[in-house]
Amino acid sequence: MSAPRLLIDIGNTRLKWAWCEAGAALPATGALPTPWQHGGAVAHADEGALKTLAADLRALRASGPMPSVWISNVAGPVIAAAVDAALVHAFGGCAPVQWVRSAAAHGNLANGYREPTQLGVDRWVGAVGAHRWLPRDTLLVVTAGTATTLDIVTVAADGSARFEGGLILPGLALMLGTLARNTAQLPSLDVGDAGSVAGMQRHWADNTHDAIAAGCLAAQAGAIERTWRALGERAPDARPARCLLSGGARGALAGALAVPFAMHDNLVLLGLHAMASAGA
Repeated sequence: MSAPRLLIDIGNTRLKWAWCEAGAALPATGALPTPWQHGGAVAHADEGALKTLAADLRALRASGPMPSVWISNVAGPVIAAAVDAALVHAFGGCAPVQWVRSAAAHGNLANGYREPTQLGVDRWVGAVGAHRWLPRDTLLVVTAGTATTLDIVTVAADGSARFEGGLILPGLALMLGTLARNTAQLPSLDVGDAGSVAGMQRHWADNTHDAIAAGCLAAQAGAIERTWRALGERAPDARPARCLLSGGARGALAGALAVPFAMHDNLVLLGLHAMASAGA
């Protein structure tokens, strides 16, 4: 019996996980799948969350084969040690664990970062996941989390691909929170507030609350749209780049964008799935 896979994306504020049953059918390339049957997220600040997660994972495995575990971590060694302990609690320390690192290449995707190992592993793995399912497209991969990252993958005529680099911005919640913390009279907003303003399709606002939301959304959307246009200007005869939007604030940003895009729940988990499948 083949083993299931447990995929774990440890971000700056939350851990996201997915459980992939062995032998689950996968679609053809050309669309972004969600190839897992169970998943969830826990906040690092939620005391006891990892213990609860360990119990949930143990129940998912039941008496079946031990899963292989693939992990992307940008939150540092303290969280990594806590996750290691949770995995021991869940599986008795017997599950094989692969802590993924950024590399010079994965398959036909080359890492064009000046120092490939210095590229954030979440950005690299997300690009791997997007390219695995859209192998012929130039991609603008946007992850709207604690930071908002814009990453570019290009494809040459011979089919080889290259991670070109990208941009890192403060995330939407970080922008909103910084304004509230560092001014005397501006109100505090969250991502949900900004999403409501985005849904109004207004470019400016007649009140302070909505003006803050609209301004932060415009900064985020402007970076995305400018990069998307730059990709088109670089290769005007090619088909437009595919803009992919992921991360916890994707819903709020989606309402503010004026370029075509597709959304996915978690491209890092999708990239871990691609790496696990290639390493099987």
